[in-house]
Amino acid sequence: MTSSYPAALPLLTGIVAAAVTAFGLTGYGFSAIGRGGPGAVARGGAALAGALAAVAYVWGLVSLFLDESGTAQACQDANPSLYGQVSGYSVSYLPPALNCRMSSGGSYAAAVPGFLTPVMTGCVVIVVTLVLIAVAEHRRIPHGEALRR
Repeated sequence: MTSSYPAALPLLTGIVAAAVTAFGLTGYGFSAIGRGGPGAVARGGAALAGALAAVAYVWGLVSLFLDESGTAQACQDANPSLYGQVSGYSVSYLPPALNCRMSSGGSYAAAVPGFLTPVMTGCVVIVVTLVLIAVAEHRRIPHGEALRR
């Protein structure tokens, strides 16, 4: 999903959707941990890690949105010494990124903090791990006991 310029509508839609997702996952995560039971910490932890990933995504999209009208300025601020070689821009919405393309063929990142993609990736790994643990905990419960819940 790469385009030449960031578009306001996809950015705003992504911001709202990710913010609502983060809010919902946070509520579910804390309530799951509070209810207790087998796999509760794994389920709740997975939801909270997912919420953190969604917050990081919102941060990245907000960074793109704020620099939408000043793409050239973002490239200049990110690396003033290379700005004279910039021939274009590319925007990615997943993960959020603004790349300043140089006429020599390379590119460099601007606008979006560089740590957001590793944070999102780490959170997704944690989510998958905790979901697998929660599923294993659920399957470990004797069948009759699971029906009584």
